[in-house]
Amino acid sequence: MSACAIQVNPLSDSGFFAEVVGADLRDPGDDAQFDKIKAAHLAHGVIVIRDQTMTPVQQIAFSKRFGPLAIHVLEDQLLAGHPEILLVSNKTKDGKYVGLPDAGRYWHTDQSYEPKPALGSFLFAKEIPADGSGDTLFCDMAAAYEALSNEMKQRLNGLQGMHIYNHSHKAFHLSDAQRDRLPGSQHPIIRTHPETGRKALYLGGKILKYVIDMDEADSAALLDTLYAHCMSDAFVYRHKWTQGDVVFWDNRCTMHFAQPYDDANYTRHMHRTTVQGDVPV
Repeated sequence: MSACAIQVNPLSDSGFFAEVVGADLRDPGDDAQFDKIKAAHLAHGVIVIRDQTMTPVQQIAFSKRFGPLAIHVLEDQLLAGHPEILLVSNKTKDGKYVGLPDAGRYWHTDQSYEPKPALGSFLFAKEIPADGSGDTLFCDMAAAYEALSNEMKQRLNGLQGMHIYNHSHKAFHLSDAQRDRLPGSQHPIIRTHPETGRKALYLGGKILKYVIDMDEADSAALLDTLYAHCMSDAFVYRHKWTQGDVVFWDNRCTMHFAQPYDDANYTRHMHRTTVQGDVPV
């Protein structure tokens, strides 16, 4: 499909979040299409690419155009034969979940606990709840930073946060070996986007444990203040999924929060590929 047939439609007044219509991600070698999608991703922070029918091989191939793919530490929740794909799913096999049934049920940015956190994540909706539930909230962390007072920006300048992945999931928890592989990483509270140059708040929900070299109570109070600021309606967009959606978000300048759904009665099954990023600065 010609890239000239692709339309990019902003879905919020601020320009945060846009839909891409007319793309076909089954063709990773289409340079014009790739350039248009990359430009939209950088311009809007989060994009939803509509009406996709990719195989796992095709999703992996297109995702790799943006850089090396990260392999998630949760080996049992990866797609058999395709470890680049993390299953976000409440499907079961032999009495066990095949993927993460409760992935991202808190504000976070993907794999912030790694020395080189995720650049971006592609989440492909293969099955969604029939009642339309299971939305995902996205937060524009660049706009949230820019709206801070000068005094708060000065206070945050140079501060580092400690990110550690050590919490349990529904029906399973990290093994000791997995915890040993994830000692955590410290990253700046304000990071500069390596491609756009915009500054953004870099927070991680329950993964961001504390602000380094700050009293525990003061750290908690500061983070609470920042989260309250970011959760303003001015910075948050709610995405309602449609089967065939591929949502591609920029982890360097956004956070997201998967909303709960009736997983006893409905299926939500998605494939996620994650592009490795660089060291935040």
